[in-house]
Amino acid sequence: MKKFIPNTLTLCNLLSGCAGVVFAVRGQLSYVLITLMVSEFFDFFDGFAARALGAYSDIGKELDSLADLVSFGLCPSVCLFSWYGIAHPDIPMLRWFPFLITAASALRLAKFNIDTRQATSFLGLATSGCALLLTPLAVYSYYTDGFLHILMGTVWFIPVLTLVFAFLLVCEFPMFSLKKMTGRLKAFIIGSVILVIACIIREIQGPWYVTVSLCIFLILAYYLVLNLAALKRQ
Repeated sequence: MKKFIPNTLTLCNLLSGCAGVVFAVRGQLSYVLITLMVSEFFDFFDGFAARALGAYSDIGKELDSLADLVSFGLCPSVCLFSWYGIAHPDIPMLRWFPFLITAASALRLAKFNIDTRQATSFLGLATSGCALLLTPLAVYSYYTDGFLHILMGTVWFIPVLTLVFAFLLVCEFPMFSLKKMTGRLKAFIIGSVILVIACIIREIQGPWYVTVSLCIFLILAYYLVLNLAALKRQ
């Protein structure tokens, strides 16, 4: 029975991701943000439950990757697909570019399952990290009319953004992982707290999903910059 608990949590992650895809197709991006946070919650606790109960299984490992592909690979792609369709309904071909994120996520998850080098850190951007960057960016820019809204609405920005993140998913650059606590973890936590406070002060009058999406995006952007800076030093 213990083995069913982590798998049930993983399936909850999958179902939340399916709901996110439906909301993204409908253009209800604020609800997509909710499903993303729910999926991240279950993605964390299925692994936590497996470790706490000693309930590791090959099925659970594969199931986790399949759930992550939907929640963190397909859902962000559909978000960008919908965004581009709204901004440029007259350019149907470029609208399909974001699904390269789904393909790159599938390859990244398949490699992760057989790669023994990623026990304590990641090689390439994790699919959950990619989703936590792209989805809040789409939500924030969709519901505001500032610089990011204009930038996301340009013809080539989403296709180029897609190529960049697809590359980060499949590359073998060392990426920071919470599994390995180093001095960078302290810097990450301190920077994250500062950014969250700054965002809350900045967007205190706005809708909750605008504030939350901006906070998540800036925190994960800081995380990515931290990794790239560390990689450059190496």
